[in-house]
Amino acid sequence: MPLKIHNKPMVNMMNLSISTIKIVVIGISSVLIGLTGCSSNQNKETESAAELKKIADAINTDFLKIRDEAKQLALYVQQLYTPEKRNKALQRANPSKYRLSEKGILYKPVDDGYSAVFVSGHIPVDNSIKEIVYFTEPLDQKFKEIIQQYPEVAQVYYNDKNSYNRIYPFFDVLTQYEPKMNIPDFNFYYLADAQYNPKKEAVWVDEPYVDPAGRGWMVSAIAPVYLNDALEGVPGLDVTVSTITNRYIAKTRHPYVILDANGIVVAMNESLTGILSLPKLEDHTYLKTIKEDTYRTENFNLLKSKSKIIRQAITRIYNKGEKKIMIQKDNVRITILAEEIPELNWRLLLVLKN
Repeated sequence: MPLKIHNKPMVNMMNLSISTIKIVVIGISSVLIGLTGCSSNQNKETESAAELKKIADAINTDFLKIRDEAKQLALYVQQLYTPEKRNKALQRANPSKYRLSEKGILYKPVDDGYSAVFVSGHIPVDNSIKEIVYFTEPLDQKFKEIIQQYPEVAQVYYNDKNSYNRIYPFFDVLTQYEPKMNIPDFNFYYLADAQYNPKKEAVWVDEPYVDPAGRGWMVSAIAPVYLNDALEGVPGLDVTVSTITNRYIAKTRHPYVILDANGIVVAMNESLTGILSLPKLEDHTYLKTIKEDTYRTENFNLLKSKSKIIRQAITRIYNKGEKKIMIQKDNVRITILAEEIPELNWRLLLVLKN
């Protein structure tokens, strides 16, 4: 019987082999694409974490210098009270620059390019208080130098136990301040006293508050001035929240939020309001003079967020020190990276949509 050669099965075998090869190639390609995507996400996260650390370090370094400047300013003020410095300053002082209003406020009516002056009248203005105003005039030049040196600082001031305020830059104090206001009742004074600051160091008023001088939301570096173991006054350097936003996070590639020690928003990119379930962060509108400490409402406290997912994520960052949290909110996968700012006991968070 002649031998028959069956070619068709061999063709099928060849087709099967080619199909198998195609499947394998496609499978390998899919794996490679997956690995490439994973690698790309990891690179993006690594770059983002590096940017986050850089910004946190910059804030910490700048604010450390500002607090140190507050300490040096307190030492300078203390020297002004020594008899030699006091007498020399009194000889050079110009009492004609000041006026006493009908409400008993001592103030400087004309902007001479230096500080504004406000003595509220809470303690009646007598000659001894006037002398303090006169012999502390050298602070004007010192304040100006500090503002020129530190672009983060919006204003510099000295408050004393008599509700005397010398502040630079100049503004209309009669319009802005409340007559008879008791300055030692405000946080930028009492947080430097022995009860809150027993070590008598320069410290931060690090929870954002509304500035009575009209600059909106701010934080302050303050330091006590003691004479004969009694608190005489408190100089301070103010940094506005708008400055913090514009200087550190407004022009970054990714959205950031800065939280204080209690989880309250200090500053943030507007794009995060929806993701973090927050109302819009706006500056304070001055419809009336500020009569007491004014802080942000609990609506801006992420540790008490109405969103359970956000509340739990921020709690893990604060209580467990976690630096990376992955969550899903409103069907969106989100990665939160965190860094501490130890100088202020703040947290800087970077929020990424995956």
